[in-house]
Amino acid sequence: MRKLAPVFILTIIILISWRLFFDKPSVPDPTKTEPTVEETFATEEIEKVKEAKSIFEWKGASSDELKSEWGEPDRKDPSSYGYVWWIYDDELSQIAIKDNKVVSAVSFSSEQRDNPVYIGQSYREISASHELSQSLRIEQVGNYTFELTEQDLKERPLLPLDNNWTAQLYFDVVTEKLSAIRLVRNDILLKLQPYKVIYRGRLPVKENLDRSDWKRIETGMEQQILTMTNYLRIRHGKNQLVEHKEAAAVAFLHSKDMNDNNYFSHYSPNGKGLKERLGDISYVQAGENIAAQYIDATAAVHGWLNSQNHREAMLDKSYTHIGIGVHQRYYTQNFLSIP
Repeated sequence: MRKLAPVFILTIIILISWRLFFDKPSVPDPTKTEPTVEETFATEEIEKVKEAKSIFEWKGASSDELKSEWGEPDRKDPSSYGYVWWIYDDELSQIAIKDNKVVSAVSFSSEQRDNPVYIGQSYREISASHELSQSLRIEQVGNYTFELTEQDLKERPLLPLDNNWTAQLYFDVVTEKLSAIRLVRNDILLKLQPYKVIYRGRLPVKENLDRSDWKRIETGMEQQILTMTNYLRIRHGKNQLVEHKEAAAVAFLHSKDMNDNNYFSHYSPNGKGLKERLGDISYVQAGENIAAQYIDATAAVHGWLNSQNHREAMLDKSYTHIGIGVHQRYYTQNFLSIP
């Protein structure tokens, strides 16, 4: 047998060594971890928030102008204050329309730094550049003064924008950062009455609503609470919750029972709690948030966010589903973990 030349043998050895060195499987760097599904999702959604447009540009705009820029809303939800919410999910905003004019707006996405304030801005920074007073006088529509408590000033102060418009600032008291902004025309703010009001003369007349009116309003607020809850969960790196129809029906009946029987508790007058109310619904873990007498969905959600136990439930990563029930000014969230 003919022997291989030494040069040829050396070449083969070099090629084998090359393959062994460069083709070996990569070993994961223990110092680096892949982002979880929830973290990846949260990052993508936060980027959407940063790209969203500001609500400040819509102050007093016409509904035609809004439609021309943002298109048709995803939903139109009636309110108990005479305006209709135009819901824009992609903009993380809802715009209140009355008489074809923008009269209020709620946003989780005003990131532009040239705005008076922006989402994520710290309380310290805002209070250093703006006067956040414990009272706000409204003279354009009469002689009215809102009086804010210390807690109001900490959680939801008012920022006058001009003679006719005010921004209500919703802060997350844990992070001490701005969580949402309510832009509101002063006559509408007076109709909402989210604070103690001192006045001469007469307060605005409340809307005359029947049961069918309330049903449409309640359905809208339930959807708004679902959307806002998921906004906040995304912001804190948690998974979105899936709507659970059966749990929603249970939540609604509890809200209705509290309203009808004039009580506020996780336990009904007959002693039954969440476990009994959920009945045959299958779950691994369950929790409940309740609220009462908040002016609307935005106010109720931020009330939960700034209450320790309610916040823990709303941001619990183990929950997968949610049922929401609203009856007039009573609000219930039922959380479920379903495998």
